[in-house]
Amino acid sequence: MTTHNRILTGSACIGKLSLLSLAMLALGANAASKTYTLDADFSLGILENVNFTAPNSNQLQLNLVGVGSKYIFIANHDEDSVSKYDTELNKEVARYKTYAGPLGSGVGGNPSRIAIDVDGNAYVLNREPGSGQPPLLVKVLVDTAVDRNSNGVIDSSSDLNNNGVITAAEMKPMSANTNAGLGDERVAWAQRIGSAGNTFGRALCIAPDGKLWVGMWDQARYFRVNPTDGSQAAVVGGVGGQYVQLSGWNPYGCTVDKNGVLWSATLGSGGLGRVDTNTGAASNFPNPFGYDYGIAQGNGKIYQANLSGNAWTAFDPATNTFSRPPTVSYSGSGIAVDGAGNILSTDTSGVAKFSPDGTLLWQKGPQPGASYSYGVMVDGNNDVWVMNISSNNVSKYRGTDGASLGVFPTGAFPYVYTDGSGLTTKNTTNNKQGTWTVVYDSGASATPWGKVNWTDTVPSGAAVEVSTRSADVAASLDLQPYVPISKNASFTGSGRYLQVRTRLIANDSNQSPILYDLTINSANQSCDIDQNGAIDISDVNAIRSSIGQTPAAGDARDANGDNKITINDVRMCVMKCSKPQCAP
Repeated sequence: MTTHNRILTGSACIGKLSLLSLAMLALGANAASKTYTLDADFSLGILENVNFTAPNSNQLQLNLVGVGSKYIFIANHDEDSVSKYDTELNKEVARYKTYAGPLGSGVGGNPSRIAIDVDGNAYVLNREPGSGQPPLLVKVLVDTAVDRNSNGVIDSSSDLNNNGVITAAEMKPMSANTNAGLGDERVAWAQRIGSAGNTFGRALCIAPDGKLWVGMWDQARYFRVNPTDGSQAAVVGGVGGQYVQLSGWNPYGCTVDKNGVLWSATLGSGGLGRVDTNTGAASNFPNPFGYDYGIAQGNGKIYQANLSGNAWTAFDPATNTFSRPPTVSYSGSGIAVDGAGNILSTDTSGVAKFSPDGTLLWQKGPQPGASYSYGVMVDGNNDVWVMNISSNNVSKYRGTDGASLGVFPTGAFPYVYTDGSGLTTKNTTNNKQGTWTVVYDSGASATPWGKVNWTDTVPSGAAVEVSTRSADVAASLDLQPYVPISKNASFTGSGRYLQVRTRLIANDSNQSPILYDLTINSANQSCDIDQNGAIDISDVNAIRSSIGQTPAAGDARDANGDNKITINDVRMCVMKCSKPQCAP
């Protein structure tokens, strides 16, 4: 049976259309709708660990090979700061203070441990050797901010002259080692962790539940910390519920696997430490292959850089046994595992890449101007970044073949060999996940937002999570928190700009969800000209009478968003009528 939608024309509609024209003037500019479904649409947003690569075009799915983030963070040990690098622009874009007071190795905060959460926020642990105080842990926000002075502007470090080098004048102060002293609004909080005494912060990692674990070297303890405010969280099975006490070994870097088991480097011949973050149980496995240093995970194994000439050692939790690459003599300090399971290891004069079976894929020496290579990270393009502590810079190598991609300045003594790119948390500690983030401009201030709808395929155990935030000024979006929303459900928000963050999360079998399209609608949706919540013959006739006009951005009459009102808009709205035959 064919259904015909009846279109009213003639003088019977003139009176009502005049009233509707007034309604359009009042509401049309605030009506906005946008559908993202083609490659060109998805390319308008920022993709992290997701793609629309052929043959799976015009849809989003997780990368087959996981990667780190666009931004990486590097701790500058001798100036008590942390640098934020844009790995696509190859430049430092901000630098944040992590400690207030005198500078210098063994004098100030001496930051050296970094962890990155699934949203890309950085946590930086100061070592504070000999200070007699619990070490200071600082959270740096990657795309949100705290408007402490309520001026509606993000007061934060930035590269004001766009030269890729952050100077003291381009940084905000930290006047006291407390939250009260935070001058940079990208720094969320600063909290001392642990108890009084000569503690020494030397380990930092994130568990699947998002909680931070902070290791104190001289007290041989691990503390659990809330990421929202830096407060200490209860430790199941810990001493008085406060911390896990270790016996016979000390923490020196850590990583947490999907089961919530913390694996800890112990420095030297201490071997590999183990803490079950669910129960507080702790144990230790002596490493038969000598002096261990950095730590990473991948391929279901725990890797440690090996300073005794073995490049690295791998520990298999299924058998509690160690192995090492078969033929390479290489003194490793920093270590990382990329999304394909390849192992990156640095010695003091360069970096090498190994396949999971230990085969050497490539080995490169220092690039000109770089000296004493230490830490290593993998960025959002699977390229490799190496920290050079003696030359105060970082080197970039192409991930596929180790080709030199440049040396770039950083702060004094870039001393970090933990995961400053987020690859571990996004791909290994948690089920693989990635995000697509897009900003839509409605063209009108105070646009009331209504619903976001999307079409997806979600395997059992996987997830698609969508959050939004809005503001009248694009630069103010970062001052707003993301708020989770449900599919095609009304939510509260207003502003010219709507930012939508869509997170894809794989299941335990590494199956990716697929996003086919996502549609943003303001509360004043397209085709609903009189804004009564229904699309009917009155709306259709109002659009027909406007054929040939040039609408304002977000006009409800421009159903297909081509900035013209044509018969195509009429036809599209007829198809969207709320009742058969476009009945009122």
